[in-house]
Amino acid sequence: MNSKASPAGCQSDSETNTVSEDQVVDYLRQNPDFFARQDDLLAAISLPHDSGNAISLLERQVNILRERGTEARQKLNNLLENARNNDQLFDTTQNLVLALLRAADATEIAEIAQDQLSNHANVDACELIVAEQEGLDVAPTVRTQSSEHLKAEFEDVFRLKRTHCGSLDQRAVDELFQNDASSIRSTALCPVINNGEILAILALGNQQEDAFNVNLDTLFLDFIGHVIGAVLAKHVVPSKDQ
Repeated sequence: MNSKASPAGCQSDSETNTVSEDQVVDYLRQNPDFFARQDDLLAAISLPHDSGNAISLLERQVNILRERGTEARQKLNNLLENARNNDQLFDTTQNLVLALLRAADATEIAEIAQDQLSNHANVDACELIVAEQEGLDVAPTVRTQSSEHLKAEFEDVFRLKRTHCGSLDQRAVDELFQNDASSIRSTALCPVINNGEILAILALGNQQEDAFNVNLDTLFLDFIGHVIGAVLAKHVVPSKDQ
């Protein structure tokens, strides 16, 4: 005799018609092999399909498992893609830090930052705009702008003091990426910070609309901004002895 009773067998004759859907679901969860003993019932069950045709329970189960497998593969692919991007960004960050430590002046710092980050696979354009201030000594090749202007143009970056990703209006893109503005569709604006003061804006551009988006993890970019700020401050902020 089978030790596992059917849902109907657990009820009296008068209660059989009052078995709820939840009770059936609970029973099947506790007895996942139920249909293995019910060949006739399994063959008789059919389920509606999006196409309008009825399909067997087994076909429905196969479809569900296939859909879940597709979702799982997509999630895995996304994780692998993020891992590859993080590996690339880590290598870029490591090389950048080592190069910045050897920089002799503010001009070299700006040039190194742009050259290193421009070589990253996800960066189609890179600009470093240094805020003008007393004690700043850079070559004419380094872009500079007044702090007031930068603060007015990129208020959110100055207010939050963290990397801002997404799309910008075309006027802002034109100002940031003077040579590549027409092809840039998404941007990452990274504040170069030292002791809470923004010394420069690091702008990264990509030709894909969703390359830099609001859901992007900006941990590495924020770190890069602080590293550049730390080395740049030594050549920008006058020492107390002066």
